Amino acid sequence: MKSYFLRSLSTTLTLLFTAISTCHAQTPQKIIDDYLHAEGGAKALTKIQTVTITGNLREGSAEVSGSYSLITKAPNKFYSEILIEPQHTIVASNGMSAWSQEAGGAPHTFTGAEAVEWTATGRYLNEHLASAKKDKIGARLVGIENVSGRQAYHVEFSIASGVTREVFFDTQTHLIVREIIPPPALKFSLASDKANSQTAGTQPAEVSEEIDYFDYKPVKGILEPNRIELHRVGHIYQIAVTRVEMNAPVQDSIFDFPPREGRPLPEVAKLLLDIDKNQRTVEEILKQYTCHLNEEEEKTDSNGQVTSRSVKEYDIFYIGEYEIRHLLAKDGKPLEGDEKKKEDARFGKDFDEKKKKQAELQNDPKKQAKQDEEEQAQISDFLRAERFTNPRRELFRGQEVIVFDFGPNPDYKPKKMVESIVQKLSGVLWVDEQARDVARLEARFNDNVKIGGGILASLSKGSNLVLEQTMVNNEVWLPSYSEVHAAARVVFFKVKQNEIDRYSDYKKFTSEAKLGASTPVEENSPK
Repeated sequence: MKSYFLRSLSTTLTLLFTAISTCHAQTPQKIIDDYLHAEGGAKALTKIQTVTITGNLREGSAEVSGSYSLITKAPNKFYSEILIEPQHTIVASNGMSAWSQEAGGAPHTFTGAEAVEWTATGRYLNEHLASAKKDKIGARLVGIENVSGRQAYHVEFSIASGVTREVFFDTQTHLIVREIIPPPALKFSLASDKANSQTAGTQPAEVSEEIDYFDYKPVKGILEPNRIELHRVGHIYQIAVTRVEMNAPVQDSIFDFPPREGRPLPEVAKLLLDIDKNQRTVEEILKQYTCHLNEEEEKTDSNGQVTSRSVKEYDIFYIGEYEIRHLLAKDGKPLEGDEKKKEDARFGKDFDEKKKKQAELQNDPKKQAKQDEEEQAQISDFLRAERFTNPRRELFRGQEVIVFDFGPNPDYKPKKMVESIVQKLSGVLWVDEQARDVARLEARFNDNVKIGGGILASLSKGSNLVLEQTMVNNEVWLPSYSEVHAAARVVFFKVKQNEIDRYSDYKKFTSEAKLGASTPVEENSPK
């Protein structure tokens, strides 16, 4: 018995040490390189522009069958569909916005964490890890695990800010045998996103999705799975792939939000110009309010580890376009003593300076005209450098809004630095047509942004932001939430920063201006 026990222990330890030494001998990049070679080569993978996968679908041992489709188009579009009565689920991204539709329900645009998750998925599916090193996708080797009887390297990829994907590579064939898509991980976004999803009649996904791949066969020199097992929201789907097409023509309209019949939609460019002209009235109303602000900030290093975190609370006052912050507390502790006196003095000085600037601006028609011209130029830069598509009507926080996508205009050659920066943005805008104001904005950079030729500063591809407003007193949209995830380099220093601002407790102390249908807006279209 003792001899058997020792032999078993020895065998177990040998297997364990072998696994550990094998794991240590590997690096995430070596695993990726082996995978790319096994798939058909990085060069061949980068030449793939479109992939269409269709298959027959069956849930468990049930007799009911359905269909499965996955369509991708470089650089970042995808369309996924599961049809098995009574279920019919579509998830898609056109590179600017992501959306979904369930059987019997209206389509809706994803926001926040889910939007980042699915737009990042579009890039991931199209890049096939061939440009992981170039795009600086974070990769961490978790270990070696057993997947359906096969030993596999478990690698965690960070494909966007707060978005990870667990990928398992067969240690022998080097092919992917399993992927796990965790629920949206942008922790700061969840409260805001969940509220919006409940308004839209949907719930953000809070469970992982698991996909297993079997029986790889070559298609035009690239290995593709012939069988897929999909675990999603308590369902297990068996998918028998019937067709795989590469580089076949695919229309962009497949990935766009489904068109719906209804009231005619306004011209997007004219709507944006009206919003800009309406800002003067918004500023007048904003001056009548004060509110509370909770600011959370995290800084991380190149490995994604948090290096610092702070929470600050402010009282906010508005003078024209200026937002003036009065610091009240840091990390849950109210300011006291000399620190409080110093902050009170700083706030008083800042308030007086901004009030003086605003008064000078109002009393000098030339300065006001110049500022209006500069603001108009910024909107014009946006209109020239961007392309606006997919307008539709949706509900947002119970309000009907117009939603549209924006992305780089490939036909326009930037003439100014600001146009070059703007042309690298894509995202979604939610607009209250009646109030002529923005309810929500989501934007991300599709490419690196360099300032001063990259010598002074640069902003990394994938940096994104969310700005959200809420209707206050049924008269004006005021800031309620902002979120920035940025990876940047300033001179010689690299920094990754996540900042969340939450505005609350709006209080009104005067009542003069009114906003909305009675506010005149000019009807001239942009030239």
